[in-house]
Amino acid sequence: MSALLDRQAFFDDFVPRWILDTEERSIRLEAIFRAHEIPLAGPILDVGGGAGILLPLLRSHAERETLIVELEISREMLRMGKQLHGDLPRISYIQADGHVLPFPDDYFGSVHCFSAFPHFHERGKVLREFHRCMRPGGRLCILHLMAHEELNALHRDAGRVVAEDHLPPVEVLAGIVGEAGFDVDLAIERSDLYLLTAGLRKT
Repeated sequence: MSALLDRQAFFDDFVPRWILDTEERSIRLEAIFRAHEIPLAGPILDVGGGAGILLPLLRSHAERETLIVELEISREMLRMGKQLHGDLPRISYIQADGHVLPFPDDYFGSVHCFSAFPHFHERGKVLREFHRCMRPGGRLCILHLMAHEELNALHRDAGRVVAEDHLPPVEVLAGIVGEAGFDVDLAIERSDLYLLTAGLRKT
């Protein structure tokens, strides 16, 4: 089995555990959206969106007619997302690898990456893809509900294909994001929050 298919199978198998604490995470995410200036310009790309945990928040906080694209490598995650959230208008579900986004240049107003960034092994490549498909003035949001040390330990304990999926300290990630052509405007890391937002650098 190729590395890509092995990773897809891992997340397909993980679906039942991923959705167990949805309500608690949703409450925490709502508080973050209210406390910080989270990017919401459309169209919105939710990369590695899992079963769509961000989807209700994106829909409620963004403009009413905003298009939201849920992109996932796992077919089962997408299936569960559709089951949980229904066949909503202006929502698209696409199975694809975040390293090779199937979208035109200068398309999205904002890109979200919740609980997914460590799973992209070629960080520069995926950030360049985010950059390519974002329109001028577009903004990026990378978000986790814990600090990098705890997250990395969870991945090590999970083993298999995610054992070496590491998230760097937020100040290190800020440098990587900057090298990819973004201007970082917020970088926060504490025990219960890892949040980075950035805008496309003006040329």
